[in-house]
Amino acid sequence: MSELFNKFSGPIARLNHRADDSSPVHDFRLWKNDQKHLECFYAPFEHVNTSAEIVLIGITPGRTQMNRALNAAARSVKAGSNIDEAVSEVKRVGSFSGSMRPNIVNALNKLGYQNRLGIRDSSELWSTKNNLVNFCSLLKYPVFIRGKDYNGNPNPFKVSELEKLLIDGFAKDLQSIPPTAELVPLGDFVASVISELDRRNLVPQKITRFEGKIVAPPHPSGANAESISLLLSNTYPEKSQYLESKYREYLSKRSWEKRANGKPQPEEKYKAARASRWESMLFVRKAYGINA
Repeated sequence: MSELFNKFSGPIARLNHRADDSSPVHDFRLWKNDQKHLECFYAPFEHVNTSAEIVLIGITPGRTQMNRALNAAARSVKAGSNIDEAVSEVKRVGSFSGSMRPNIVNALNKLGYQNRLGIRDSSELWSTKNNLVNFCSLLKYPVFIRGKDYNGNPNPFKVSELEKLLIDGFAKDLQSIPPTAELVPLGDFVASVISELDRRNLVPQKITRFEGKIVAPPHPSGANAESISLLLSNTYPEKSQYLESKYREYLSKRSWEKRANGKPQPEEKYKAARASRWESMLFVRKAYGINA
């Protein structure tokens, strides 16, 4: 078991139940970079499934995942459970939890991973078939920027603390996972980091590529609702009709009025953003053989 878990197991056991939106525990802070407004906190995400057949990769455990993991760890420590089993349970309970869980399950089913893994439904990866999966993040421990979940900016290869966490944590863990396992980067940012690590010969596992590019299903966070909807669509919309429909919907909602001196985006800029998501999800669907 990790030295960090041993260090924090006592304080974790004394924690009261934490709500999903609870702020990080100050005493659990591992490091702080004032210049970049970054902070990293401990939460027990050390478990690595060394027999995994699929590896689901996010960016960093978010606030919800951090708090649910701490709650699960506190229950296990108080109950006197085996520490290795406790940390495994933390990973199962905390990984991609909250509103993200249905999104990632539906996406994996759409992409056919239940068939690849020989299971009935991808939701089983969080229950009876948990032995098939390794849940992880590029950054093993929760990282926040200005108090919000880190989302890839600044570039982790340009901040020493982030790069160290990436190399000493994620890349090192990959070495203990079978090379026959398949890595599934969730989102283009994760794919770009995996690509760089692969260039450095730090990725022994399989990665799905299409037309020479690593394929990245959308990250299951609410910010990617549009991409997830496009991925799950039974019939892929025609591009020009989709852009026009989304723009009319945007104008009708008038969401810019909620901002001080807010103005609607220029039509060209708004449609360019929608077109980018449309093209990205079409690429993913083609890569996985989903009819457009």
